[in-house]
Amino acid sequence: MKRNKKIILKIVTALLALGLIFYAGYGFGLRRGSGDFIPSVISNSNSGQPANVDFSLFWQTWNKVRDSYNNSSDPQSMVYGAISGMVSSLGDPYTEFLKPSDNKALTSDLSGQLEGIGAELTMDNDAVTVIAPLASSPAEKAGIKARDIILMVDETSTNNLTLTEVVNKIRGAAGTQVKLEIQHAGASTPINLTIIRAKITVPSVTYGLNQDGNKKIATFTISQFGDDTSSLVEKFANQAISDKADGIILDLRDNPGGYLDSAVTVAGVFLPNNKLVVSEVDKNGKKQEYKTSGAATLANLPLIVLVNGGSASASEILTGAIKDNKRGEIIGEKTFGKGCVQQIIPLSGGSALKVTIANWLTPNGSQINKIGITPDVVVTSPTDNSSDPQMEKAKLEITK
Repeated sequence: MKRNKKIILKIVTALLALGLIFYAGYGFGLRRGSGDFIPSVISNSNSGQPANVDFSLFWQTWNKVRDSYNNSSDPQSMVYGAISGMVSSLGDPYTEFLKPSDNKALTSDLSGQLEGIGAELTMDNDAVTVIAPLASSPAEKAGIKARDIILMVDETSTNNLTLTEVVNKIRGAAGTQVKLEIQHAGASTPINLTIIRAKITVPSVTYGLNQDGNKKIATFTISQFGDDTSSLVEKFANQAISDKADGIILDLRDNPGGYLDSAVTVAGVFLPNNKLVVSEVDKNGKKQEYKTSGAATLANLPLIVLVNGGSASASEILTGAIKDNKRGEIIGEKTFGKGCVQQIIPLSGGSALKVTIANWLTPNGSQINKIGITPDVVVTSPTDNSSDPQMEKAKLEITK
């Protein structure tokens, strides 16, 4: 019993260290019942908040599991599971608790280094949905596309799994394989794929220069907004000037997003200074505006932006800024529609809370979330890789 008391007291301490997330500042007492420590009702002394929160049910369940469950249990895993359940009860697919391994994996993704198949996932209508495969990744080579739904991973249904659990099942050491059952958007039957995982190091920006008639066209392809994006765009912007480019094609297709500050910095390369890029509006209606303040290196060159259904989040911010500021023409398909702001809040032990704190609005005040951005010129994606009508249309428009 002494050992059990010590475990429970450690859990109480851990929960207090986390601040109970939503109930920080509450005071609580302990009462003894049936030989167990069970915290009584948590009273809230803050005005304007719920008067009390009955947390005794948690401890009743905890003790019953500890006393009755016929297999061994890990108290730390139980704490992580309890917090994950609390956060998932909000019903927001973008708000989640990240245990230390998940938090580390997220940081690795945005640094451009990971092991897995290379696909950005989200929850959409309670289904695990592909935002976009990374360029040249095993996922892209296997034929996975934006809006695909992942039904099974290694013969395990994704129906009752969290997004993080699905991601963890798909991840794995380079050289190992994972079996997926996926449903292509619009397809009547699912297909099965076996994909070999790889170590993926992806520079977030690539640059190319093409001669079209008497015009030099510089192409910037941004695969995500990560740690290296801003510096690479600025580097290639200077390269485009050195190459005497006559126009720019900015390819944001299948870009699932990333860091807000990176998108704002990149906007400062293509837009003049002091132009509104995006506004954040929190639950209280408080608005924060983000404006350009960069070198505006390419602000005077003709610009075409390519987008599709895999363009999401930070790529939609950049697209909306260019469109609303009438800086360039948008060509392609309607974007994904992920326009809410997540903040990563570090917690104890290397864990973190990724929580939605606001919505994004384009400079004209248009909502992005669940709506997306409609291009100026709609050109559908090809059904195979034999042609690229969106890129061809962009080249045609920029050489006019």
